[in-house]
Amino acid sequence: MQNKPQHVAGIPGTEIRLEGATWGYFAGTSYLGLQTLPAFTDLVADATRRLGTHWGASREGPVAPAIYEEAEKQIARWTGSEAACSVSSGFLAGRLLADAFAGTAFQCVYHPACHAALMPAGAERARDLKHMVRQLDEARNNGEAQPVLFTDTIDFSRGPELVFRQLEGIDLSGVILVADDSHGFGVLGPDGAGACSDLASLDAAELIVCGSLGKALGITAGIILGRSERIRQLRRLPAFAGASPAPPAGLAALCTSLESGLIRAQRSKLLLNIRDFQGQLGHLPFLSGLDDFPVYLFAGSGLASFLASQQILVSHFRYSAESSGAPGRIVLTAAHTPVQLERLAKHLSQFPDTQ
Repeated sequence: MQNKPQHVAGIPGTEIRLEGATWGYFAGTSYLGLQTLPAFTDLVADATRRLGTHWGASREGPVAPAIYEEAEKQIARWTGSEAACSVSSGFLAGRLLADAFAGTAFQCVYHPACHAALMPAGAERARDLKHMVRQLDEARNNGEAQPVLFTDTIDFSRGPELVFRQLEGIDLSGVILVADDSHGFGVLGPDGAGACSDLASLDAAELIVCGSLGKALGITAGIILGRSERIRQLRRLPAFAGASPAPPAGLAALCTSLESGLIRAQRSKLLLNIRDFQGQLGHLPFLSGLDDFPVYLFAGSGLASFLASQQILVSHFRYSAESSGAPGRIVLTAAHTPVQLERLAKHLSQFPDTQ
């Protein structure tokens, strides 16, 4: 395998054709397996025939499809949030929030694992959690600007770990907490509704949760969750009014999947796969994971190369110039079969013998 991206004919499911052979695919982010699940792709196709492929106008114009507000209300109920605002991508959701708090009325602090989408040009992450706490204290003591803490809900640089656990015991009084839950929606929390309920228990002055709906939930869209007044303020930003929204069919398919129990059923399959795989795997010192979370991390390129020799593809690439040392990832999905998981576990157990 070369290090450059391999161009394939379609979105892979649990297997992928590479170099004339069929490989096991344990990369990407399709945690619930929705991207290639016929029950879900049929919903998207049906909704596309009803609603069209795309709404290429502003939602602030004279007309807009009703599905946007319907979906936002349903997602807000699902996550236990007061209100929601959908946009075309998780990255745009992050940029809207970065812009919203860019003024002198706010002093922004960035968790060490904060995603780039939440950071304006020139912003720097805290070096570590202690440094982050000092920055929050300094912002609070300054008194002239309200502290805003930007973070992801999963820290992939260590663990992976729930950032909620890292923030327990840290004083967030007077702090607006902005959390990107892209990897939590569909996986974490009650019924896969994400990290909102856990984050709410941290007693920040205000909680805003954002992220992509394109990972576990399989659609091209982003979401922002928060208080009704905050959502109204965000909708008045030029970047919201000037941008086309998400394709309506994906949001319609997601709503139907939430109502029918498809999301819940796929999450149950995912949790079963994770637990069965962990039972087969036992403890391997070169892998780290999180209970009931479908991503395992590893350091270095040796494991990825070894698995490639067995025609198993995992994630190991340079994400950006700022994360050259990012760990590799093994990703499980609800679509993986017991045979596929058993094969992966078997080869992982053989890896130390090759070193």
